[in-house]
Amino acid sequence: MPDPSEPPRIRASLLALPPYEAVEPVEELARRAGLDPAEVLKLDANENPFGTVAWVQEAIARCDRYAVYPDPLQSEVRGAIAGYAGAPMDRVVAGAGSDELLDLAVRVLVGPGERVLVCPPAFDMYRFVAEVQGLAVDAVERRDDFSIDIERVEATVTEATSLIMLASPNNPTGNALSPEELRALLATGATVLVDEAYGEFAGSSFIPWVEEEPRLIVLRTFSKWAGLAGLRIGYGVFPEGVAEVLLRAKPPYSVNRAAEAAVLAALEARDELEERVRTIVAERETLFRELSALGWLRPYPSAANFLLCEVRSSQPGAPDGLALREALAQRGVFVRYFSTPRLRNCVRISVPRPEQTPVLMERLRAVGEELGLD
Repeated sequence: MPDPSEPPRIRASLLALPPYEAVEPVEELARRAGLDPAEVLKLDANENPFGTVAWVQEAIARCDRYAVYPDPLQSEVRGAIAGYAGAPMDRVVAGAGSDELLDLAVRVLVGPGERVLVCPPAFDMYRFVAEVQGLAVDAVERRDDFSIDIERVEATVTEATSLIMLASPNNPTGNALSPEELRALLATGATVLVDEAYGEFAGSSFIPWVEEEPRLIVLRTFSKWAGLAGLRIGYGVFPEGVAEVLLRAKPPYSVNRAAEAAVLAALEARDELEERVRTIVAERETLFRELSALGWLRPYPSAANFLLCEVRSSQPGAPDGLALREALAQRGVFVRYFSTPRLRNCVRISVPRPEQTPVLMERLRAVGEELGLD
């Protein structure tokens, strides 16, 4: 019998679990740098630099049913999303961000003794949701150009490999999955989950494949293109029969009424939001050229709303990505740094508004001079 005087037992695997490294609020970043939050360039979380549009904000303000639980079957929201995504409503499930749907997919589709496969550098949430559930994770590193190493994936997949999780465009590298790569991954027999969180910036989607491919899942979100990251609303298009099970297995009211109102309004304001997406894509290309011109920073091509940049210098012992991030933070520019060995010389920079790019470049040049980069 357990000793009632002792605290509850925590699974040993969770005690050793590395935490997911989330970004900090802009107010805390500004306080630490001794700056007014208005002076800060927060470019570390791939948030929409414009926020959302007035129509969506007004719809949230008009919503007055917060005392009543939302529809557990998400009928109105799923119907609207299905129309936008071009998918049958019975294949669609909404969640509290695509993070909830990643967690649900793992819980529903991966059983005891089965394995998950990821292709780093990748969104660390894939590893995290699997390891929280005590599942084994196989990591097949991407090639030098960050494309999928299909041959190594094929060699790693076994009968126990239940789910392959990856993003297109990939976070943090920005490159998109090719149709040929996806066909090869599906041919392994594992279920493939493609996270298209940045899909609107790439202008393409694998959602039309889902009706033909019985082992394909595609996730999307309103966080990036619609500027709704703070409301946590995403959705997935699933194989036949899977959505029904997810709706039974998920917490019934995880998508709150404010998020529902925001999604419906965002789809009504689609034209305005898509114009902002085009502005961000154009600014991404401008920023790519500006960063390349520095000489000491190499941006990788990207189909998303961010650029992965490698610090390059001919000097031995030159500053790495961490040194660059810390120096920029002192000037109120916050970018993402990854502590993995492969990315230690890199930072990820979210695309800012066009009027912010000159400020970013000015501060980058000052930091480059300070750190002695050439």
